[in-house]
Amino acid sequence: MKKALKINLSGQIFHIDDDAYEKLKVYLDTISSHFSNVNESKEILSDIESRIAELFHERMSDENQVISIKEVDEVIDIMGRPEEIADEDEASGAHKNREQRASRRLYRDPENAVFGGVSSGLSAYFNLDVLLIRILFVVLTLVGAGTPVLLYIILWIAVPRAETAAEKLEMRGEKVNVSNIEKAVRDEYEDVKQNLNRARNSDSFKRTEDAFTRIFGAIGTIILVFFKVILGFIAFGLIITGIGLLFGTISFVFFGAYFLPIGPNGTLNHTLPELIQPFVNPDNASALLIAVMLLLLIPILSIVYGLFKALFRFKGKDRVLGLGAFTIWILALIAAIMILYYEGRNYKDIEIVSDTKVLSLFTSDTLNLSINNNELSKLDRDREPNFDHKWFFSDDLDSFYGDIDVNVRKSTDSDFKVRVEKTARGIDNDAARELAQKINYSFSQNESALVLNPYYLIEKEGPWRAQSVAITVYVPLGKFIKFDRNTEDFLGWIHNTEDFSDWEVAGKTMTMKEEGLALPK
Repeated sequence: MKKALKINLSGQIFHIDDDAYEKLKVYLDTISSHFSNVNESKEILSDIESRIAELFHERMSDENQVISIKEVDEVIDIMGRPEEIADEDEASGAHKNREQRASRRLYRDPENAVFGGVSSGLSAYFNLDVLLIRILFVVLTLVGAGTPVLLYIILWIAVPRAETAAEKLEMRGEKVNVSNIEKAVRDEYEDVKQNLNRARNSDSFKRTEDAFTRIFGAIGTIILVFFKVILGFIAFGLIITGIGLLFGTISFVFFGAYFLPIGPNGTLNHTLPELIQPFVNPDNASALLIAVMLLLLIPILSIVYGLFKALFRFKGKDRVLGLGAFTIWILALIAAIMILYYEGRNYKDIEIVSDTKVLSLFTSDTLNLSINNNELSKLDRDREPNFDHKWFFSDDLDSFYGDIDVNVRKSTDSDFKVRVEKTARGIDNDAARELAQKINYSFSQNESALVLNPYYLIEKEGPWRAQSVAITVYVPLGKFIKFDRNTEDFLGWIHNTEDFSDWEVAGKTMTMKEEGLALPK
């Protein structure tokens, strides 16, 4: 019993005995090796495989569904044995003329077609001049009142088109073997190459090519000029912007920066040294300013210089200049980091200083809590730099202010009380405590009215070390507190049973219960 294999040959599936497969494989490998150095090898091998598949298909029957070595030998005899290929290549033209023609097959000839290639296909099949066939069609059409036209259309539909080299050989009645397939593919390749060369060398092609070259060259030139103009405007705009940033940075550092918007109603009207004075040790302020200036100015100068060179196309020896600028920038960065690290130590420890005062001389059970409107109107809180109104400068820079944070808690006894907690940071606990004690804050009481100053004050030589002030008002159980509407910007998280937000608490009168503030019943 022989083993059968399944193979795919030119898109068709065949079952073949293993010994037949080995012989077919050796044959195809020999053919492939023979044409390996030929430019058209892929097309030649494809046509050879297609012809072999066609011959195998002709030998298949209901009783014989497996290709045996007998069928392989028959196909090889038809296609030509490998050892005969070289001999055929060396044979003379006279020997080829003595070759017997095989039976012809009718195909449509696409290479010599006017419409569908029917006439040229009939010419090849009957070995007649194609002109004679076409004249015959015209005469019969005139005589036969259109019947030949109908016949032409039917043949156009029914007759297959000669696509492969093997089909073109069959159309001309030549043997479809390896040698002829190679010749047909080579001739077709040469025809295409010659037609292409003739087309390329023709005057019309050259005129068309020159016209397209000029058109696309002109379009390319227009696009290039357009982009150059656009890039020039962009570069010029960036140069102007860079120069503006240079002057703006210098102005901000040394002369003030009135042009820089900070709040909706004003501008920043202080110089950088004035702004950083409360935060940095005076001995380090100048060094930090110089470092910051270099960090800002060197990149801006480099960009402006590079854009200027690109825009005006001049060359310069920039290696030493660039290396020097980069070195200075790195040194400025190191200096800034070291100064900030040193100054950051001043915020290491935190201390809280608190003072609780009992409120007396009440004439009712309700405490009226409000903010001092006179103090509130002294400063325009939107004009100066602030972080959510946490701190801001006075106009004369003699001091700066910070918002208080007001909370309400249940009193542990029957007295209304106010607790003032002052917080500050420092290089150690003693320094932090001393700064907290220096915070200036006051409030006033007039019978049942408690009026809080909205700000705490820190003198310019403070210095600023994240100071803050928290006010806690203690309300006895069962007593009332009335929040003035002007307290809404200063209230912290007010615990209440009504789930009111801080701004909803402002303007209401509430009573203290075990679980927190609530609306009176």
